[in-house]
Amino acid sequence: MTEPLLTVSDLTISTDARTLVHPLSFAIAPGERVGLIGESGSGKSLTSSAVMGLLPSELSAQGEVTLAGESGNLLSRSEKSLARLRGSRMSMVFQEPMSALNPLMRVGDQVAEVMRLHRRATGETATKRAIELLDQVHLPDPAAAAKAYPHQLSGGQRQRIMLAIALANSPDLLICDEPTTALDVTVQAAVLDLIDEQ
Repeated sequence: MTEPLLTVSDLTISTDARTLVHPLSFAIAPGERVGLIGESGSGKSLTSSAVMGLLPSELSAQGEVTLAGESGNLLSRSEKSLARLRGSRMSMVFQEPMSALNPLMRVGDQVAEVMRLHRRATGETATKRAIELLDQVHLPDPAAAAKAYPHQLSGGQRQRIMLAIALANSPDLLICDEPTTALDVTVQAAVLDLIDEQ
């Protein structure tokens, strides 16, 4: 039997005053797609953030989160240890790309930065690969898009850039937090098709 890629056991997320996510357990096998379904405010985004080690400081997570090939509970890892995993072994596509992208950096540099940090790719190699990734997520004229700032692109294009960043280092685990929010139906379908290709 194949070892699960991700195992979440009895995950609870709370503030000092109340529990926001009650004990939750699930496992994801390599290559498997799993959807968390619930109404707004039910804790889907909090669960994703807890797995990535990105919960706000006023929240705490208990339970166990393990990633195949990594020893120990991710919930007890240091920020430095989690930063090594984020963008390399696990990545996340956030639901609002405008708040996740750096407005002061060209998008090509933001895609390349992930490869420089985790793969120690040189400037020229990372830039070339960034353009290839922008092409892979079907951005028209990827070389021109790489030189643009986030505000110069549409919502659908920014979401594709977030996907390119998340895929830059071929992560084992890709978490998508409502990646089609605020996109029109046609663009939603295109983004979901892109995720399905990966």
